[in-house]
Amino acid sequence: MANAAEREEADMDINSPEQAAEMDVGTTPELDHHLDTTPCQVDKYLDFVAINKNGHLLMGSSSLTGRYWGGSIWYYDDVALAPHVEKCLVGYEVGSGVADGAFVDDSTIIIGQDCGSVEFLSISTESTGAMMTSMCRVEEHLDAVICVQVTCNRKTALTGSTDMSIRMWDCQTSNVVRLLSLAHSQQVTGLSAHPSDDQLFLSSGMDGNVLLWDLRCQKPASCVYRDWEDKPECVTWLGSADSSSATGEQFLVGLQSGALALRNTKSLNCSIASFQALNRPLYRIAANPKPGQVAVCGNDTKVLVVDITNESIDLRYEDDRHSDFVRGLSWRDSECLVTCGWDKTVLIHQI
Repeated sequence: MANAAEREEADMDINSPEQAAEMDVGTTPELDHHLDTTPCQVDKYLDFVAINKNGHLLMGSSSLTGRYWGGSIWYYDDVALAPHVEKCLVGYEVGSGVADGAFVDDSTIIIGQDCGSVEFLSISTESTGAMMTSMCRVEEHLDAVICVQVTCNRKTALTGSTDMSIRMWDCQTSNVVRLLSLAHSQQVTGLSAHPSDDQLFLSSGMDGNVLLWDLRCQKPASCVYRDWEDKPECVTWLGSADSSSATGEQFLVGLQSGALALRNTKSLNCSIASFQALNRPLYRIAANPKPGQVAVCGNDTKVLVVDITNESIDLRYEDDRHSDFVRGLSWRDSECLVTCGWDKTVLIHQI
């Protein structure tokens, strides 16, 4: 009986190649399955936008569910299509809020998350469809990553966090190559990589300081601005990679009062000029590729563009179409500004 049962069980086994061939099983050609990582919806709060040289848009969104933040990244080949889910090329869901991100190159991005993680992702567009895959996710920061900047040589990136540290990353290996622990005595609020020198950058913090960093020096940080009562919220260099060195020494500080302060690293005695942009704390400043023009947003619905000529700051453009705080600023070119906000809208401004 045991032998008969074994023969019956063997007869029913269709896992062998011979039986599969007889039953015409397993001869179907392998299908190239495309794994779609795109989430079903954009999260409630749009936190940043970034545009590469091809005009493609990267958008980060976050949402709060109960006690937990979630987030997602979205990629569009046309800025006018954002933030529609069905019109994106590809999306990617992350397990935390996403405060900032940037293009390393046309196919690689870096994002900073509220959980302290920094993630490198790769974008590929193939005949089967676009894909976004995680190359590396590193939990280096001890608290939320607030700002992400890629240096002018596109080989390294900077991240600043509420853990008061700044880290420099090798974009090829995804490793930390420089740890600036306790860069500020309170959380880092802003970073700006120098437009033509990959060893120089500016940082601002809730300790009231703006620091100029030169990584070639034994003591790399020097204070170039300090205000403990009206603290700096963001900072940016003026000028571009091909601008004159004199213009490249100027920088702009965005303050909690909503004012802009124009300074020069060669003359730190006083502000060159100041301008009351908003009546609420500023959040982000984005320098136009064309020198002498800067976009500004803050804890307000307004978007401003100011002209900086010689030693004056003048209002060039103002828009109030957003219905909640504006959070993302990015220039597609010298005449087109793209913004996003917590109202879940992306707007295009022709300057």
